[in-house]
Amino acid sequence: MNNDMKGMCLFLGLIGLSYVALLILLAVFTGVKIIKSILFIGAFSSFLVSLGLTKQVKQRVVALVQSQFVK
Repeated sequence: MNNDMKGMCLFLGLIGLSYVALLILLAVFTGVKIIKSILFIGAFSSFLVSLGLTKQVKQRVVALVQSQFVK
């Protein structure tokens, strides 16, 4: 995948994740039941972000997450 497509995937994924954060705030403050939408958009956005990352960055992120949660 070329760098333009990776950049587009990262951009769209991060916009989607920020939209999920706004939906979570909306659900917390208003009590709206939109859990399925939040889960679907969050999963799809995470997939787009992972497509946009290089293998080295993915390995660093996985190592960082594992070091934080496995102590």
